[in-house]
Amino acid sequence: MSEPTAEPPALAAAREARAAQAALAAESERVQPIPPPPIPDPLRFCVWTTVALLAWIVSPALVAALFGFAGLRAYARAWRAGLRKSDCILRDPRLVMLYLGLVGVAGLGWTVWRVVGWLGR
Repeated sequence: MSEPTAEPPALAAAREARAAQAALAAESERVQPIPPPPIPDPLRFCVWTTVALLAWIVSPALVAALFGFAGLRAYARAWRAGLRKSDCILRDPRLVMLYLGLVGVAGLGWTVWRVVGWLGR
């Protein structure tokens, strides 16, 4: 009579791996719950309200100048980084920079003119 031989370690490891794979496959076949869609953050309304409040309190022309110069700076950086087409209606970043610069200068000029007018009274 022959004695039962012990199973080689490689066969035991392979059997355990197949069992683990079968368990993973059975688990993945279960119906997974669908996560709810992400809730969009309406941050833009907060930003627009803040801008409107600043324009109301400070001066519409001054706020337009600040945003014009801030946009000009952002587009200048983007231009140096390689932006050659904008999503703005003007399309060409150079035209957008011209527009933003003109708004900035006009807003600053208007604000200075109004302040000088107030001080002159």
